[in-house]
Formats: sequence, C-alpha cells, structure tokens
Amino acid sequence: MLIYTVKSGDTLGSIASRFGVPVNRIAADNSLSNIRSLVPGQSLLIMTNAIRYIVREGQTLYSISQEYGVPLEALVRANPDINPISIRTGDTIIIPVAEERTRRPIVVNGFAYPNINVNALNCVLPFLTFISPFSYTITSQGELLPPDANDLIYRATRSAVMPLMVVTNIFDGTFSTETLSQILSDESARRRLSDSIMYEMESKGYYGLNMDMEYIAPEDRESYNDFLRDLADSLHRRGYILVVSLAPKTSADQQGLLYESHDYRVQGEIADYVIIMTYEWGYTYGRLVECY
Repeated sequence: MLIYTVKSGDTLGSIASRFGVPVNRIAADNSLSNIRSLVPGQSLLIMTNAIRYIVREGQTLYSISQEYGVPLEALVRANPDINPISIRTGDTIIIPVAEERTRRPIVVNGFAYPNINVNALNCVLPFLTFISPFSYTITSQGELLPPDANDLIYRATRSAVMPLMVVTNIFDGTFSTETLSQILSDESARRRLSDSIMYEMESKGYYGLNMDMEYIAPEDRESYNDFLRDLADSLHRRGYILVVSLAPKTSADQQGLLYESHDYRVQGEIADYVIIMTYEWGYTYGRLVECY
C-alpha cells in the first residue's frame, strides 16, 4: 500500500498504468464517484505491495529509489538478479512498497454526523478505533441537547468501534463563547452539565467523552482546565475515558480566540487522548463521498 500525490497532467488511467492497479480498484479504494475529476495535490491510496517498473533512459537504481521513496537497499533486495550499478534502459525491476519494518498500532477517530451516508460509514468503520457522533450541544444552564445518534452508535458497536460522546458549545448553530462562559461561572450549571454527561454516557452506551469546546474566552482558560479535571475524575471512576479536541496551534502562546484557551500542556496531562483539529487549516465540511 502507498499514498500517491496527484500531479498536473495525471489521469486515473495513467496512474493505474504506472502502478499496475486497475482503474476501478483505485476508484473504489478512494471513493471516487467521478474518475475524471482528479486535482493536483490530491492524495490517492494505491493498494499494491510491489510495482513492476520499466527503467527509462538515464535512470539509476538510486534515482528510482528517490522517486518512489523506497530505500535503496530495499530495491537491491527485491531485485537479486539485477546488477545495482549497471541497470539498463528497458530492464524490468520490482519496486516494493509494502512497509518492511514492524508497524506500530495507531488509534483512529472519526467524527460523523448522525445522518451520514451508510455506504460511506461502512467504508471507514473497519479502520476506526473510535467514532464521535456530532454532537451534543449545551444551554447556558448546563442542559444537554442530544443528537439522534442511536443508529450510528449501534452500527459502530456492531463493528467493534467505540463510540465517543461529543459535547460542544454550539448554540444556535455556531460555537458560543458566551454560553460556555455562563456555565463555567455558575457552579450549579457546571454540576448540571457534568451530571447530564454521566447520565447520557451510561444510558447510551458510550465508551468515553470527547469534549469539543471551541472559541473559549481567554479569561476562562483556567476555569475550563479545572472543569476538565473534574470531568476526568468522574469519568475515570466509572471506567470511561476523556478525549479533548484542540485547535491546531503552532505555538503555546498563539493569539486568537480559537487558540488561547486550548492549553496543550495541561489538557494533555488531563485527557487520555487529544485530537488536534487540523481540519481547521482546510475546508471545514469537505465533500460527501460514497463507496460502492
């Protein structure tokens, strides 16, 4: 398996020919509904372990290793009948693209709206550790407004994917600085929100909590840290985990309402996992894809 970055002039046919993989296979593996709409810079998953490559004029084994990002010694091992210092134009060599070293396991989370296309969901469930149905919202009194995520939770647990309860400070369709501030400054509202979270976790079968609070007032930074500490204690006593979603900062003291109250050091110590929301650097919603 390898990741190929589309270049200007590429077509799905030319890419398929280059790697010896059928066009339809690449289209299916990448959920491409329109095979004629490739974009330079787009990443494509190529499901192959090795490539049969015809050497072009002027190429060396080293230049081929650089072009494909494969260590030179791996090319030499994959081609024992080839003299590595005198390959010739027209020679066929094998380029291994499967990872040779032992792979480390990774933890993968996916956010999903409850009305996600079922085909798209079924495509990604086998690769997920967690799924985060988006989302519970809050009122200034600390009440929770739940999403209709029962079917999504059922499908996830049936596929051995652990659902995380996502709580956001979205109010009237946008992230609300004021709503969270009102909760953090009111002890009864904080307690109501915490109790409501615990109730939903237990009644809906969530594995843990994903706190996705954004645009937090800078003056609420320490209050939010304290609230997360209390939540973590309550969750851990009941056997749940805490995940915190964080804005993609480039420095600890980065200015801006989105960044200042996301305390990487403290929240990293409190939470079991953190999610760096690098999609904030790109287009927020993306495009809907289907898998056939």
